[in-house]
Amino acid sequence: MKMNDVDKLQTKGEKFTKDNVSYPAPRPTFHDKFPGDAVPLTSRGSIRDEVLEALKKDDVKVLGLYGMGGVGKTTLVQEVVKQAESMKLFDQILMAVVSQDPSIRKIQDQLGLSLRDDKESDAERAGRLHEKLGKTGKVLVILDDLWRYLDLQAVGIPNPDKHKCCKIVITTRRKDVCDQMDCKNNSFSVMVLSEEEGWNLFKKMAGDSVTSAEVKPVAIEVAKECCGLPLAIVVVARALKDKNPTRWKDALRQLRASAPTTVEGVHMDVYSRLRLSYDYLDDDEISIEQQMRYGMGLGLFHQAGLGGTIQEAREKADSFVDILKSACLLLDEDGEGYVRVHDVQLDDSLWYLIKSFPAGGVVLGGEV
Repeated sequence: MKMNDVDKLQTKGEKFTKDNVSYPAPRPTFHDKFPGDAVPLTSRGSIRDEVLEALKKDDVKVLGLYGMGGVGKTTLVQEVVKQAESMKLFDQILMAVVSQDPSIRKIQDQLGLSLRDDKESDAERAGRLHEKLGKTGKVLVILDDLWRYLDLQAVGIPNPDKHKCCKIVITTRRKDVCDQMDCKNNSFSVMVLSEEEGWNLFKKMAGDSVTSAEVKPVAIEVAKECCGLPLAIVVVARALKDKNPTRWKDALRQLRASAPTTVEGVHMDVYSRLRLSYDYLDDDEISIEQQMRYGMGLGLFHQAGLGGTIQEAREKADSFVDILKSACLLLDEDGEGYVRVHDVQLDDSLWYLIKSFPAGGVVLGGEV
């Protein structure tokens, strides 16, 4: 009986074929990979627009965004991608997080290369990825958190100079990485937020708890301690959301005491990410001494193999400063010959020294 009913339905209805029995699901957009929605930042709008304009140009192949850890480079890329998708600039947008110790296979996996054979060599995998990306149409590859030069050929990413269909955007903490990846003329510096914009972001993250007469004055000071660094602002604000005034005051005391890692809910990730920038510098001398005269007094330039002349010391000190500025660990200050350290990084460095030496211990001849 049921078979007869089925026959009647098939006669009346549309015949099922291999072409209409199912339809592929729509391809997920790139920003589906990001959890939640990023808070738009006014100061980032101009950079976003400049990057988008550069991506439209045929002669621009590789672009770079650089700035200190936690300044919001990845979030800015997210905003760029949303606009690029709405404008249909690319047929596909792919992203891989490279990090400090890059794994070629991990990067390939993130770019959508499926596992074929456990015994497949890196070169074979690179060949397959190259072929796959070459058939994708216009593709944008984002390499996030690049710490040093990455061989695109070893990964399997088409050379943008030879394959006009492929463009690359990198994010890095170091400006010299932008130069090494051939985006010197298309690199964009991502700076910290102004005090006003930092406070506005802090309010959005902390919620209504900062509007009370008792909490607001303390919250403003807490926000200042984050010094315009979006990562610190977001994490600290969320940790203190809906907390009572006593907790806010305690957090402010701890932040001012350069001991932010003990604030409940503020994870080591914020400050450890900043510390990685210091740890990754090639020369240990840089973290010990920044001023030429102190360096001469401590004999650091003799240790560097220099003869000890003032001119040699000045040249070496200038080299140290250039490396630190390239890594976004020193910022330009008004007036020639002056630089400054970002306050959040200074706090982190001081707290690192306090934890590393017992009370009364000696650091560079002075007591902690």
